[in-house]
Amino acid sequence: MRISQAIKTLFVVALISLAIPTTSAGGGMYTIGVQGQTTSDLYANENLPNANVQAYDTMDAALLALENGDVQFVLGDLPTLAYYAVDNSDKGLTVVGSFGDDELFGIAVPKEADRSGAGDLLDAIDVAIGEMVTDGSYDQVYNTWFSGDVVLTDDSTADTATVYPTIDGNSTGALADVVNGGTLTFGSDYPYMPFEGTDEDGTTVIGFDADVAAGICTKLSAAYDTEISCDLVLKGWDELTAFQFDGYDAIISAMTKTEERAQMTDFTRAYYTSKQGILASADSPSITGVDDLNAMPAEEEEDSPSLAVLTSALAVGLIAIARRKH
Repeated sequence: MRISQAIKTLFVVALISLAIPTTSAGGGMYTIGVQGQTTSDLYANENLPNANVQAYDTMDAALLALENGDVQFVLGDLPTLAYYAVDNSDKGLTVVGSFGDDELFGIAVPKEADRSGAGDLLDAIDVAIGEMVTDGSYDQVYNTWFSGDVVLTDDSTADTATVYPTIDGNSTGALADVVNGGTLTFGSDYPYMPFEGTDEDGTTVIGFDADVAAGICTKLSAAYDTEISCDLVLKGWDELTAFQFDGYDAIISAMTKTEERAQMTDFTRAYYTSKQGILASADSPSITGVDDLNAMPAEEEEDSPSLAVLTSALAVGLIAIARRKH
């Protein structure tokens, strides 16, 4: 009877061992920090299946995670990573590569169906950007925040406006509200230097985007013979990418023009061209580019106990039972 009970017990133990989840092989995956819902976040999830992607609410949070060793790399817009590396040179952070095609940043404006006169506002901003490029004021802004030659892809088409829409006393809609109200308000997610941040006073918005916005307002002021001031209001990235335009006329926030976003908003002609980059710390593994982040095999689970192992366990159990008989 005791032998029968022992055999039953042994089989139960064997079955339980088969049901217990096995541990992973361990190691093998890099942990990468990104700002959620950005181009780098989408790229990492679609193209780096062997990496553990951690999305943060802000780029600052992702960068802090790199400093603290919570992630081994941070992916993001190359200019921002380069700016952060230089601004924090004492922390041993370096840009170790770039990847992806050139991305075009655009200013987002509501679709005409969502706000009357939004098409006129889009056209006016397009014309202002074109004037800044032509008269060299764009280059001056660029050289204030970036080094090297000015790089800007001209993605304008035959449909891109070249003449300011007419506004008179009877005009209504988004552009008329800006001209008559004297303020063009942009939503922006900052800090995200060198594109947007705050000055030492903690309130004045500075950066490339802020200067481009100011340049646009200067052009609009001249075109409509009135003073149009530029106002940037702080909004979270999730709110901006929902494109509700609640309390602001347009969005300028280093936003890549993507097909998905273009379903929800209209974009101006490009006002900046960028690539994505990889930022590493002194403790990060050595890599030469984005392909290395995907080179290591994904973690695999160990196989369930083999038949040989189970047979050995049964044999040991039977030997133990046999010894108990004597």
